[in-house]
Amino acid sequence: MTQLIPAERHDDAWLVAGCMAIAQREVDARPETGETILRQIELLYGRGVELLRFACDLRIGAVENSPDREACARVMLWRLTVAELRHSNPEFLTANGFD
Repeated sequence: MTQLIPAERHDDAWLVAGCMAIAQREVDARPETGETILRQIELLYGRGVELLRFACDLRIGAVENSPDREACARVMLWRLTVAELRHSNPEFLTANGFD
């Protein structure tokens, strides 16, 4: 991957790859979370759009140009974050009032 991407974009690429890996794990491990996220992506882009498009748009700031898209993106990222914490660190959620 690093040979195809300019050196100054490596950190961005790893961040996007990490987000995509988390999202894919959620889809695989908890289909209901994955289905919710996929429905939200359909709301943003229409049917048949992959998670990769969303990740690319986040990286380049495309969702920031539309209040509706930005709000939808924030909801998706929040749900992914909470789902990942439920899996990896549920004590954090409980300790911070997110039951």
